[in-house]
Amino acid sequence: MTSKRKGNWTVEEDKNLCSSWVMISEDGAVGVNQRDTRFWDRVAAQFRSNDRNTSRTIKSMANQMGTITKYCKCWNSAIQRAERNQPSGTNQMDVEHMAEQLYISETGEKGWTFGHCWWILKRCQKFHTVILM
Repeated sequence: MTSKRKGNWTVEEDKNLCSSWVMISEDGAVGVNQRDTRFWDRVAAQFRSNDRNTSRTIKSMANQMGTITKYCKCWNSAIQRAERNQPSGTNQMDVEHMAEQLYISETGEKGWTFGHCWWILKRCQKFHTVILM
């Protein structure tokens, strides 16, 4: 029996998914009162318009976005705490290094791997909430 699972997402697929998610979630014409199934149908349609050869399902897109959301919220929390505890004389690079150490210690991950998503998502209201680990 063969698995239908496609495998790991590429950086380009992640970027496409995040961009599609932002475009649909911030669509002022529709608003925030979209049903979950309709929302993901629209995200998938946008995703596929940017990648016509994809075999990703709506379920896999929703699952991947859930993973991205989880880790981006943790990263946001780590960045905010590193900025609040920033010693005098440090720069943004130092803050990001402190944030990565916090992120690693709190998530158990080997490092911050969703930076390519964070640059797309960081302006969204959903990612401005601080999550304490």
